[in-house]
Amino acid sequence: FFDAASEQIFGVIDEFGISPAEMAEVARSGTELEAEKVVIVPVNMGTHIIGSLATDPAKLSRAVRESVASLLAINYERAAALDRATAAEAARRNEEFKSSLLDALAHDLKTPLTAIRTCVTRLVTIPPRTEEVRQELLSIIDHESVRLEATITEAVELARIESRSLRLEKERIEVHELAEAAVAAVRDEATERYRFRVDAGLILEADRELMRRALTQVIENARKYSPPASIIEVESFAEGGQLVLRVLDRGPGIAAEELDRVFDKFYRGKRTKDKVEGTGMGLSIARGIVEAHGGSIHAERRPDGGTAIVIQMPKALA
Repeated sequence: FFDAASEQIFGVIDEFGISPAEMAEVARSGTELEAEKVVIVPVNMGTHIIGSLATDPAKLSRAVRESVASLLAINYERAAALDRATAAEAARRNEEFKSSLLDALAHDLKTPLTAIRTCVTRLVTIPPRTEEVRQELLSIIDHESVRLEATITEAVELARIESRSLRLEKERIEVHELAEAAVAAVRDEATERYRFRVDAGLILEADRELMRRALTQVIENARKYSPPASIIEVESFAEGGQLVLRVLDRGPGIAAEELDRVFDKFYRGKRTKDKVEGTGMGLSIARGIVEAHGGSIHAERRPDGGTAIVIQMPKALA
């Protein structure tokens, strides 16, 4: 792969008998180059050429080559987004912190949009020759659309919370129904990994939709930072006149000095910020909703590894 921005080649080209200049020319002109042992194609991000890709035509069909080029473009942009996120973290300690956060959020919106546009452009201008390639591009569009929607929803919810414009429509809610609705909203196909331990008859007086969103944010956070096959537990019980909701995971855990900071808006843990996608808004949203109901939320380190997020709410009278 020839990266036009850095003018670097990643991989070995000697065995193909081509030169860096030829790869650079394809990236510059956007014109495919075919030789006896190699095919060089431009790699596009939307309408912008970011580089070129050289492959062995005897090993990769045209359909597979086009799919690889499309996925390469999307992951190239994601890698660039991670670099920008790292730069934003470095700027948090100076006066540029606020503008850097806004820039990072803008890129969290732009990255899925760019991926969607790339796939749509590919579908329209160069219709895929196989149904498999078409379905792969549509799957990327669907995934990135969901990601974009989630980012926008989180930003709007956080703005509402900070402007104190939340209007609570309280009602009596059975806690086990709330927990099941929150897990369903996560849209994780591995439903068997979620375990419920909710005392019978527990009733919470709260805004049903807002509390469902708060609990969903906590469960989604546990899902993102936990190994795929690990168990996530949702438990609830009455204690000292309060109703306690806990979400327990087997992820990497949170450093002791970060237990409070993870609820700050845009803050992401040092251990995982470069490994897991996210905006750092989820737990901040959950805290805002819980505190609007007169409750509290905090994080605990589990003795045998992982994290427990604990929500304490006023218990509804029987």
